Amino acid sequence: MSALKKLLSQTAIYGLSHILGRLVNYLLVPLHTRVFHDPAEYGTITEMYSYVSFFIVVLTYGMETTFFRFSQKFPGERKVYSTALISL
Repeated sequence: MSALKKLLSQTAIYGLSHILGRLVNYLLVPLHTRVFHDPAEYGTITEMYSYVSFFIVVLTYGMETTFFRFSQKFPGERKVYSTALISL
């Protein structure tokens, strides 16, 4: 049963970040519609979102997956944490 618990907790950690990101985007829609009236302003926001998405992929390059994998494999090792943080 502990393997199932571990799987569920790790799935919750990975899934929660995706859910929170999408929830923030959903909650920002009323702000965008109230503040930005011109379609060109919507285009600017969309362009900024695309740049941010691209740079997040480039800058993290899957490091969060590696971090969780090796932190579980070597608990208490400060080297895992420092290497992950330095490379980011």
